[in-house]
Amino acid sequence: MLLKICGITRPEDMAAAELAGAAYTGMILVPGTPRFVPRDRIPVLMAAARTKKVFVVRDMPLGELNDLIAEFSPDAVQLHGNESADYARSVTGTEVWKAVNLNSEATLAEAEAFPCATVVADSGGGTGRPCRWDLAARLASARPVFLGGGITPDNVRNAINQVHPAGIDVSSGVESTPGIKDHLLIQKLAERIQI
Repeated sequence: MLLKICGITRPEDMAAAELAGAAYTGMILVPGTPRFVPRDRIPVLMAAARTKKVFVVRDMPLGELNDLIAEFSPDAVQLHGNESADYARSVTGTEVWKAVNLNSEATLAEAEAFPCATVVADSGGGTGRPCRWDLAARLASARPVFLGGGITPDNVRNAINQVHPAGIDVSSGVESTPGIKDHLLIQKLAERIQI
């Protein structure tokens, strides 16, 4: 079971994610959000990371995104907005993930068809609420899925047992305050994933 700790804003949280065995860490490059990482902070976090790095973006102009990829070489970009299939196909130089607010049959069909390496089954991004696990389970049987949205150490085993995802994507569920990770919660979650 792969683990992605998202919303990393500090090098010490990057280190804690790595220590807990996270395969991926995510940096949110969406201005105005609580876990926003400005461009001048990206090198500091990239230097601290031994995990695979994911840039989380929302409706960023394609040229700007491809420039960021060329400059920083993330292992993946996670599209969190209204990006089209054509947009996803035009991202160059890295793997593309797509976050989907999985709450209906229509969003399930969209997630099944979207041209990306991995779908992140979410509930809107940063809400701390679970998506529909029944839909996520159907999606996970068809393609690689990271399950996000309201995952905590308390519900992660239940989530894995119901959905059988390729990975878990967690942010607010391992925080003391937005953007500040609780290292004990990260470790607790990681241990429960491995049980």
